[in-house]
Amino acid sequence: MISARRENGTYALNWPAVRPRARTTPHGAAKAVAPLRMAQRIMMGFLDPVEDALFMTAALRTLGHPVTFHLGREKAPLVAPGGFYAWAQYGDEVLTTSLPVREEYTEVLRSGEVTVP
Repeated sequence: MISARRENGTYALNWPAVRPRARTTPHGAAKAVAPLRMAQRIMMGFLDPVEDALFMTAALRTLGHPVTFHLGREKAPLVAPGGFYAWAQYGDEVLTTSLPVREEYTEVLRSGEVTVP
């Protein structure tokens, strides 16, 4: 993730290729989130939600899970302008947050679609 961050605040996203394992499931990916987040905190400290989702998406994809990155804009901000939030999903299952992101955010970007045979 650090190598993807550019000086101007943008990211050069080249997602790791996914080599799905025979039995990869949303539940298996969800079980991998906690240990990956611990490794993330040790290596990089606490990240904002966008960088956290970038890190988790790349890490889960490296482990063979066909995870996608999602960026959403707040539907009803308390104060303008609305904020952005990011998360990782396996299919329709949100993996990296317990927030009701589908209800509170309008998805503005989805990246890393994977076709699983």
